Amino acid sequence: MARRITIAGRRIRFRFFVFLAIFFAFAFFGIKLAFKPPLYDIIQYGELNAWNEYPGIVIRDEEVYTAPDYGKVDFFVSKGQIVDKDTLLAVLYKDNYNQELVEQLYKTKQRIWDYQNRNMVQEMMDSDYETIQENIVEVMRNMQYSIHAYAAQDMENYENQLRRLLHRKKEIFHRMDSTSNYLEQLYQEEGEIESKLDEWKVEIVAPKSGIISFEIDGLEKILTPNDIDYLTRDQYLSFSEHEAPVSHDENSEIGLPLYRLVESDKWYLVSLIPHKKVYYEQGDRLNLKLLGLSENPISSTVYRVDFSEDSTLVILEITDGIETVIESRKIYVEIETRAQGLMVPRGAIINQKDSIGVKVIANGDIQFVRVKVKAMDDDWAIIDKINDMDNLEVNDRILIQ
Repeated sequence: MARRITIAGRRIRFRFFVFLAIFFAFAFFGIKLAFKPPLYDIIQYGELNAWNEYPGIVIRDEEVYTAPDYGKVDFFVSKGQIVDKDTLLAVLYKDNYNQELVEQLYKTKQRIWDYQNRNMVQEMMDSDYETIQENIVEVMRNMQYSIHAYAAQDMENYENQLRRLLHRKKEIFHRMDSTSNYLEQLYQEEGEIESKLDEWKVEIVAPKSGIISFEIDGLEKILTPNDIDYLTRDQYLSFSEHEAPVSHDENSEIGLPLYRLVESDKWYLVSLIPHKKVYYEQGDRLNLKLLGLSENPISSTVYRVDFSEDSTLVILEITDGIETVIESRKIYVEIETRAQGLMVPRGAIINQKDSIGVKVIANGDIQFVRVKVKAMDDDWAIIDKINDMDNLEVNDRILIQ
């Protein structure tokens, strides 16, 4: 049977010794830290350059246009194409249109083209009408001369020539008349078919200039450049979860979206950065990479920065690369952080009474100086003093936490 340990008449359990060991361990490390000498460094002048990846939502100046009727739509433009006002975009064939009649129209047009190129032109070349007419005039003149000269022996030859020329001329007139009648019948048939088709089709033209697109997600009227000043964190989260409706086929219905026009080169990127350590300010110029869409960096301007409890809403204004995001709403970007100025170790940045700053050591005294962080990576930070009266210069000694 194990012996029981008693102190002052009380039995001591094993867990008492475990607690005692933990207490002495914390006491040991506390004393060690208390006597650990502080670390110091000096302020340098340097530059930081880093890329950070964030999700984003694209906001464009765009408008959706709906189908004017039920039926089949044939577009003559492709996505991403720049169109001018009144450009023919598509033809809508109403539900009751006759496809066989359309095919018949194409065949009629083909017959007209074939006949004009193979028959009529060739006939006019073979039957040189002007030459025949000149020959007839010449024969008639010779006949008149023979009559006046009493050369009756030549009259039979001239009469035979004239008879052949007049017969040839009659054949030409007949063929020309037949050609005219045949073409007239084809043109009449073509006109009748087109007249019927005009009752069944609607031409769709661009109401204004812009870039054509067919991807429609239902946010076009909700997310507009006019609304970005009022966009909130919760709205962003709601929009980021929005799923676009299933695309319709080539058949249209009245009132359903058919296409959209993006009307400006300016667009906006909204991103919710999941922490408050954001050092952008309104008006800052930043470079972007549109991941999966383009390898070329584009320039942007910070339009708005809105801090919330645990995240930061950042809105960037962009005037390049809209053709790259014309079909995209949700994208991923890399934002470049580039800054130069006073550089300190990251560990020198402390938060004291809800103020960010560094502790500067001068003449044996430690002074807390409020600063603005312009950029930060895993090791270093670029800072700038907030108050011009504060003394913060290169080579000043600072305390490292």
